[in-house]
This record gives sequence, C-alpha cells and structure tokens, in this order.
Amino acid sequence: MKIIKTRQHPLMVIIDTLFTLLAWAGLLYLLIEGLVPLFDGHAGPRIDISFFKALDTLQIYLWVALFNAALLIAWARYQQRKSRGFAQRRLAPPVVGDDGLSRSFRLSEDKFARMRESGSMIVHNDEHGGVSEVITHLYRVDPGEQPSPLAPPAHPHVIRLPSEGDGKPQG
Repeated sequence: MKIIKTRQHPLMVIIDTLFTLLAWAGLLYLLIEGLVPLFDGHAGPRIDISFFKALDTLQIYLWVALFNAALLIAWARYQQRKSRGFAQRRLAPPVVGDDGLSRSFRLSEDKFARMRESGSMIVHNDEHGGVSEVITHLYRVDPGEQPSPLAPPAHPHVIRLPSEGDGKPQG
C-alpha cells in the first residue's frame, strides 16, 4: 500500500522496479555465496576459513556498498537538478494590498473595515465569489449609549484583624 500517491511516468516505474529487482538479486547472491560454503562439507559447518578469504568477502561487500552510494548520490543530484525548474512554485505569492482585496472580493469599505476588526466572523459569499455579508461577533455601541463606568461602593465593608505588628505588647 502506498501512502503517498503521485503519478509517475511509466518509464520511471520500470526503472524503479528494475533497480529493486537487481538489489534483491544481489542481496540473495551475496547471502547464498556466503552461507552455502559454510554448510557444504562432509564434516559439518566450516568456521576455520582463512583470514584472507574473509578479507576478500569484506572487500566485495565494500565494493557493493560504494556502488550503492554512488548510485544514490547520482540519483539525488539528478532529482536536485530536475527540481530547480519547480522553484518558482515555492516562491511566496505576491503581496496584495487593501485595494486589490476589495476589488477581488467586491468588498465595500464598511465590510472591509468589519473584517479587519474581528478575529472571528462569518462571511457569506454570493454566486459570483464576492462577499455579500459579514457577520462579526463584535457589537458596536454608540458613545452616547455606553453605560457610565463602575464606581467603587460608597461604604466598603472592610474587616481588619489584629496582627503581630500592631503595637500591642505581647505578653
């Protein structure tokens, strides 16, 4: 199951499949070449392989690792060069000013101001993509309708408890 589903050119699918099959074939070849001689003997498994034969096997593994590294580096460089053409898509979009937004969405100055004030709003669009109504959760109150500021109570009830530093002698 693929998690990321992207379209790939059929030639690239064939190349990926071919390289995958070659890698599996190489792994199986190395495993068979390394394990069969260990168990191929009349006296049981051979563990007394000479030091130089072990170095030869290690050298083969290193050459295969270098070949794989060269392939991966070449593939990464190819992808890097190929993706340079897509760099234009990654650029930030051009900045649109207030006039451009107002024209694009057919906003009146009142609707635009209401959209700037509120952090939470409901925007209704018309059938042409313009903004037909803006409902904010802020309610405007005229200065004449505002209530007077709260004043402190006229007779506050304060209870004062004696403390150690009140000047009374302790005894």
